[in-house]
Amino acid sequence: MKAIYKVTDIVLLGLHNLTIHKVRSALTALGILFGVWSVIAMLAINEGARYEAEQSLRQMGTDKLLIQSVKPPQDAAAAARERGALHYGLTLADSRRLSDNLPGISRYVVAHETRKSVQYASRLIQARIFGTYPSYLQLRGLRMYAGRFLTSSDQLRGRNVCVMNKSLARQLFLYEDPLGRTIRIGGECFIVVGLVERPAGLAPEAQTEMVTSLIYIPAGADHARFGQYTIIRTGSSRTMERVEVSQIIFQMADEPAVLAGAKVAETLLTSYHDRRDYDVVVPLELIEQRRKQRRLWNIMFFVIASISLVVGGIGIMNIMLASVTERTREIGIRRALGAKRRDITVQFLVEAVTLTTIGGLTGIAVGYAVPHIVERTLNIKAVLSPPMLAIPFLMAIAVGLVSGLYPAMRAAGLDPIQALRHE
Repeated sequence: MKAIYKVTDIVLLGLHNLTIHKVRSALTALGILFGVWSVIAMLAINEGARYEAEQSLRQMGTDKLLIQSVKPPQDAAAAARERGALHYGLTLADSRRLSDNLPGISRYVVAHETRKSVQYASRLIQARIFGTYPSYLQLRGLRMYAGRFLTSSDQLRGRNVCVMNKSLARQLFLYEDPLGRTIRIGGECFIVVGLVERPAGLAPEAQTEMVTSLIYIPAGADHARFGQYTIIRTGSSRTMERVEVSQIIFQMADEPAVLAGAKVAETLLTSYHDRRDYDVVVPLELIEQRRKQRRLWNIMFFVIASISLVVGGIGIMNIMLASVTERTREIGIRRALGAKRRDITVQFLVEAVTLTTIGGLTGIAVGYAVPHIVERTLNIKAVLSPPMLAIPFLMAIAVGLVSGLYPAMRAAGLDPIQALRHE
């Protein structure tokens, strides 16, 4: 019981000494406050960015395997020209081989992409046109916004119907309702039957005008109206490209089947392609890569923000050393009255830890509020978790202990006689 009273007295004495110099104590705690909330805010914003990137890829589906045609390098492209047109990418034969040999396929869909001018009234916009099948909606991770997607009946009857994304509809129709309207795609008339949301798995930084201008039409209509050739005009010159299949999306039985299927796909395509004119995209691998990148960013942000805590710790050490000098006579009196060295050490450590505790708790409160403010004002996702709040606070306490240890030991090491003589 006596020990408890003694500890209580030491703690109260330490707190009392802090209240004597209120402004100095508040400014010292302020350094810790800024360090703690900056660590919390940086970690929360970085975690929010990681979460959005993963969600974007997961919407595409971690059980999906995307294989797409890629334009080869310039030297390989020159060798791939066929009758004046650049011929590259996946073929229908590739899609058959892959569907027959990949293990664990649930279903798949192919799509052919071309670029055409889209016109409504006097407005003319360049867009990416995808000729595909009804299952593309689910396999690509698209979400309907209005109307309907392509149907099997559209495919069988070769109807000139189309589905576009909201961004293109806003540019073409402004404030008009696009459903049921007729537009011209490459000079051919198509009826708009539906609107979709932004494609899943597409990073926000990739949202250029060409990327956001997307139209989906039945594969039969695409083949009959536009064929496999695309004419690309750049200034006064033009080039022609021929691609049979632009994308193949496989839905696999489970996530392990995705990784196994990617290896088989790489082997098969390497055997039948002389050049690298394809790309195998595995969302699982992309998610893991993003996690590693964000982990590195977390470490970097953590180190940068922790510098504020170190600076705050230096401030605490400076203040405590000054306090030892100011209170030398007080320390001598306490030692003469029977206080032991450990009592003096504990007293100064209590003062240092109290400063960091006050600064840390206030920093947690500010750090909890700042990410929410940033999220609302700047529309940046921020994700908070208990470890993000606890780790900076514990670091602040550790900084207080380390910063207060040397001044406390110096105070405890003063000779009582010399301390009493100090003016």
